[in-house]
Amino acid sequence: MNISFPRQLKALFWGASLSLAAHTGLFAQKTTPKPNQPATVSGAAVQDTAITRLFGAGAKLQWLRYFRGRLDDVTEVLLTLGYDGAQCRGFMTYGESRERFQLAGTLDGIVLVLDESDNRGMITGHITGTLQSDRLHAEWTNATNTLGSRLEAEEAKSNKPLNQPCGDNKWARRYVARWNNARVDLTLIRTNNSTLNGYLWMEADDRTYALNGKIYPDEHYEIQALLPNGKTAAHLQGSFLTPQATECNWVGSGEKRLLKFSLRSKLPVGCLEYADYTSAYDAVYPRTECADCNQTLDRRVGEWIAQCKTAIAAQKKPLKPEFRSALRASCWYEVTCWTETIFCGYLTFSESWKDQTTGVSFNFDLRTGKEITLDDLFNRGFGAKEWFADYAHKESPKMPKFAEDPKFREWVHTAGFPMFTIRRNGIELSTMFHPVYGQQHLIVPYSILKPYMRRDNPVADLVK
Repeated sequence: MNISFPRQLKALFWGASLSLAAHTGLFAQKTTPKPNQPATVSGAAVQDTAITRLFGAGAKLQWLRYFRGRLDDVTEVLLTLGYDGAQCRGFMTYGESRERFQLAGTLDGIVLVLDESDNRGMITGHITGTLQSDRLHAEWTNATNTLGSRLEAEEAKSNKPLNQPCGDNKWARRYVARWNNARVDLTLIRTNNSTLNGYLWMEADDRTYALNGKIYPDEHYEIQALLPNGKTAAHLQGSFLTPQATECNWVGSGEKRLLKFSLRSKLPVGCLEYADYTSAYDAVYPRTECADCNQTLDRRVGEWIAQCKTAIAAQKKPLKPEFRSALRASCWYEVTCWTETIFCGYLTFSESWKDQTTGVSFNFDLRTGKEITLDDLFNRGFGAKEWFADYAHKESPKMPKFAEDPKFREWVHTAGFPMFTIRRNGIELSTMFHPVYGQQHLIVPYSILKPYMRRDNPVADLVK
């Protein structure tokens, strides 16, 4: 059993009020002052009449600067800011849709507080954070502080969009090592906001650990290795300064291990994003070295994005502050098994206009480019779907939450375990993702399944 909560979900399930709500005095609703005559720009500041007009006649700007960044490390935004010594004003523009919002507020030392407004002067959001040297770190919230996104940007020479792929700083890597005279596989995925997830398979432990962690600007990483019940088995630390090899320190239950990993494979990440006044959607998904596998992943992500566009257009939300970023959707992925011959995992699709998430599992044979089906794994006449359903019915009551939470029992009974993926230690049955309970898993060990499996099945090397 296992529970996974991807960090990408922060951008989608924003419903709870953020800590910034405590500062509502900073964000009182008000009308943005209307621009008057063009201001005079002093010093070496670049002339930009759209900005100078925001300050009124006679104002002298100390500087005018451009910043390019992303919301939640996905959605590209461009900020043009001017500063007169007290007031900070400008614009924020989405890179893809070119939707533009006006910004007005203060810069006190390095503390930046801005109101965001639309072209009618209605307050639509807030930005609060720090502007230090050439870096802007902030949090964007909607007008009522109930939705939020992390904003990071750095100074640029112009306000022209780069349209740089949002997957350029994300990756999937597979490392191998030896420990206690046995094999170790480490798969790590760098996702939004420098988070890390993946899995660690240790043959000597006969166990796969789920991984959650973070990579820091100096390439140092810290990761938690989790047991199936969600408890921490160990803390892992290391560095990616030399990505081809990393020494990882394992500390858990009073035991220390030094794991010396060598890079075996590295994959880029596909990423698509779009945002405007009322909507935002993004998809982050793997790109393999298998062309046919990529075509399958592209098709599934493309079909989902097409559905999102249709659903957003059908709702016809008016351009009002209460509908700012009201329609949100996100796709993320997880890798469950990655070897020289197979690549397996999940794609999860979640939309704010639906109560339930959806998703698909993928189990690719990298030698053929085809997906591995139950018929490829099991003998004819076995009835794998029925067998797995019966197994889940018998095993799910053993989950810790099953006995203590009636709503959890009801959800598991209704949702079932419709997806399967291949793991090192067995076939994993999985629920869809739930915003409260996460994604629940059951492992069926190969030792149980072996009598029913085909001798020529594509994962015979894993079955012992």
